[in-house]
Amino acid sequence: KFFMEQHVENVLKSHQQRLHRRQQLEAEMAKVGLSEEAQWQIRRMLYQKESNYIRRSRAKMDKSMFCHLKRIGVGAFGEVALVRKKDTDHLYAMKTLSKEDVLKRNQVAHVKAERDILAEADNEWVVKLYYSFQDEENLYFVMDYIPGGDLMSLLIKEGVFQEPLARFYVAELVLALESVHKLGFIHRDIKPDNVLIDHDGHIKLTDFGLCTGFRWTHNSKYYQKNGEHVRQDSMEPDKNWSKECHCPSGTNGGCSSSGGGKPLERRRKKEHQRCLAQSLVGTPNYIAPEVLARHGYGQSCDWWSVGVILYEMLVGQPPFLANSPSETQYKVLNWEKTLQIPKVPELSPEGIDLILKLCCGADKRLGRNGADEIKAHPFFASVCFDGNLRKQPAPYVPKIRYAADTSNFDAVDDLALEKPDPAPTSAD
Repeated sequence: KFFMEQHVENVLKSHQQRLHRRQQLEAEMAKVGLSEEAQWQIRRMLYQKESNYIRRSRAKMDKSMFCHLKRIGVGAFGEVALVRKKDTDHLYAMKTLSKEDVLKRNQVAHVKAERDILAEADNEWVVKLYYSFQDEENLYFVMDYIPGGDLMSLLIKEGVFQEPLARFYVAELVLALESVHKLGFIHRDIKPDNVLIDHDGHIKLTDFGLCTGFRWTHNSKYYQKNGEHVRQDSMEPDKNWSKECHCPSGTNGGCSSSGGGKPLERRRKKEHQRCLAQSLVGTPNYIAPEVLARHGYGQSCDWWSVGVILYEMLVGQPPFLANSPSETQYKVLNWEKTLQIPKVPELSPEGIDLILKLCCGADKRLGRNGADEIKAHPFFASVCFDGNLRKQPAPYVPKIRYAADTSNFDAVDDLALEKPDPAPTSAD
């Protein structure tokens, strides 16, 4: 049923896209007033291109068609690498997922949801999916390579953002999530690691491994053997979490809840925090309490994560940071007692108010009635959401020396990282 539904869905979508392109072409030719002969020639060219594209898309793909250049990310079920397609020399980011791990951890529904959102969200805010294929051992997603690194890398580098920079990223994040929500999806795992920075300094969302679109193919019950109820999400803390860290700062308690210290010390703590988080699929630092508690939740759970990220940008660490994920989870679930706003110069009254209106109960959370509620907040008084933010100069533009430059990503190939053991998972 799963593969039949997927095949029919893809065939119908492809047909609708071809029909739309032809209608657009006819409308444009009617405006210009071309002769019948000229129109016939243009139609012929379009049909030939469509035919060639369909022929290429039906060709079986495999990983031998790509040259592996460098590993740029490691996750619980695989890795992300910079690759070059041999016949075109185009650069891509290839995400490789182990089938064995995906099935063992009951992640089929999430993989399906991730593929769907990447394929359907053909917009400027989401990393574009070009190819997806599989072999006996792995699943492969071939996507845009975004060379500017991710928001976590920039946070590690800078420590704390000035408010104008934080406002810029949060404004773009609001628009990016709005585009995902309009497609009927919830990300559920928004965190700095999943926000990429392109060559112009603007953001793109990636890693939809915990995304859900409320379709039957995104429901774990359809993939559970004998109807057994297995944890699918990454909400359960891993008892061996602290043992997963291999960074130097991990040996001296680098992941402290304290935000003080010298710049180098803060950087080491931030690196340690990221290293530890690699043992979790969805670190609880950013996940909304209603998701952790497995209560009913909607798209507003993503706005909680935005509030946590804004806090981290302006304060220098997440609001619920602790020495273990179980402690972090406790803090998130008891946010009314544990959420504290420190007095730091980077925090304006408007910034504090926005954080508190995002990191609150779902029934009172700003954005529960749509993204326009958040856009209207005084924190964004200087932001013109009606214009195209992506056409405006970004306050930070990453240094990219050449097309295959990976210097804005952590050098994971040089880390003595073993493959992380995924945390216990849950059903949707």
